[in-house]
Amino acid sequence: MGVPNSLRADLVLWNGKIVTVDRTGTIADAVAVAGDRIIATGTRSDVEPLVGAETQLIDLRGRVVLPGFIDTHVHLDCTATHTKLATSCHIPPVEYVKVSGAAGSLDAILGFVKAQAQQTPKGQWIIGQGRFSLETDGNSPTKSQLDEAAPDQPVMIRYSAHAQLLNSRALQAAGIGRDTPPQAELDAVAPGARIRRDPATGEPTGVVYECVDWVLGMCNPWPYDALKGAIEATCREAVRFGVTSIHEFVSWPESSRIYQELHRNRELPLRIQLCPAVWGMYHTVDLDSLLKLGIQTGFGNDWIKFGSVKIFVDGEGRDESGVAREWTRITQDHLNELVLGAHRAGIRVMMHATSREGQGMAIDAVEAALKAAPRSDHRHRIEHFAGDYWPEGLARLKRSGIIPVPTPYSSLGWYGDAWLDASRPGEKAVPYRSLVDAGFMPPGNSDCMGTEPEALNPWWSIWCVVARKTRSGRAICPEEGLGVMEAIRLYTTNSAYAGFEEKTKGSIEPGKLADLIVLSEDPFEIPTDGLKEVRVVTTLVGGEVVHATDPS
Repeated sequence: MGVPNSLRADLVLWNGKIVTVDRTGTIADAVAVAGDRIIATGTRSDVEPLVGAETQLIDLRGRVVLPGFIDTHVHLDCTATHTKLATSCHIPPVEYVKVSGAAGSLDAILGFVKAQAQQTPKGQWIIGQGRFSLETDGNSPTKSQLDEAAPDQPVMIRYSAHAQLLNSRALQAAGIGRDTPPQAELDAVAPGARIRRDPATGEPTGVVYECVDWVLGMCNPWPYDALKGAIEATCREAVRFGVTSIHEFVSWPESSRIYQELHRNRELPLRIQLCPAVWGMYHTVDLDSLLKLGIQTGFGNDWIKFGSVKIFVDGEGRDESGVAREWTRITQDHLNELVLGAHRAGIRVMMHATSREGQGMAIDAVEAALKAAPRSDHRHRIEHFAGDYWPEGLARLKRSGIIPVPTPYSSLGWYGDAWLDASRPGEKAVPYRSLVDAGFMPPGNSDCMGTEPEALNPWWSIWCVVARKTRSGRAICPEEGLGVMEAIRLYTTNSAYAGFEEKTKGSIEPGKLADLIVLSEDPFEIPTDGLKEVRVVTTLVGGEVVHATDPS
């Protein structure tokens, strides 16, 4: 931990507990920063020679410092629109994240729609955002109730990214009727989309699945300036929770432009890997267009870079009886073609696959690509893999070098109770202990899209992984729990690796970016259930303070 005498630090944080998250688990007392990089860690006496007349000093007063968190699967632009621009229909109410309005019951939701209809021009969309459970908890309006509340405007109540409820005006605007559109025409825009119909009449019930690109024409439904303001506000919320980097599945081209504008204007408070979808939902670009441009994973700078392409392999919804179903959205041959094309071009692939069939297809595609073009360090990913325990699948992932990306907050916190009610003896949900013991490095992520916006706070996911509890407090496969440090590594070293950024992020070591967070309390010294209550008092990105609860 020697200090070069020729250096002078711009910033020193000392008198704290610097949890470096390096390979040996070093705990330091101080960290020194010059420019946007860490130049030293150690004791106070180690870094004192770096202190000059212009050095800013922060007395930590014993507080814990961690590397900034990296959220490797988030839809921040959708989180922005569906918390800041759509009206909240979340039941129970959202915690921590600021939302637009509130409608926490069926009557309140209908009241919101009616009030909006009175001040919204005819033909203009009215959009509300609820939780995925709204579809089944008895608080969802019916199509006819929405028609009565807003007879002249199209209305959408989002249950989740995959399921929405539309009124008659919205169905009409989308061209959805008893016999329209033909499935082939629907698939051409929204592959694998499904429209719920009344078994007796054949008329659409208003509930649609995987249809968002068809319904909204693959366009952002809000004005550009409103979208920009919502995105900036949500970025500020993310850094308040200690998130300093994200892998962003951009939903619209405008979002990519906004991130660039914020960066140019020095208003972007976190780092971004842009990960557009080339197949499935929120399809923003064709793979052929990217291949013709010749850009590869990592193109860009430390603030904004191209990260990957996303492919939705399968979809989800409910049948006419309300039973949850999953189905594939792409053929194996087409998936193989997309994965091989990206793989050959040096582009990392992230595949959404929640079903066992879809996950098998995703593995098949990577195995085929590796056979045609062998490469060891591709770091292709399967999003939502390891929602349950599949030893054969994990063995295939290990052989092929695929990164599994389970989603802890939704899978354990929200879906956990349903899983417990339906599981059979011997089954396991989100087996983190098995993954880590097998040598995998699953990255931290929220999958936040506005449905459960509190997931934007990594401490909820860390709590889920360590406590192994559902939101209702039920234990869920406690043998698959991780320790606090292991859970923190998900969001630091593991996430840096998943983004090809282990040389610049993920730990507090000389030469790495000075992305740091200071905590309100020591997560290693509090009861497990206190983890979800940990607060970040200061967030630094590149040595600059982007969030502080105490300006001093």
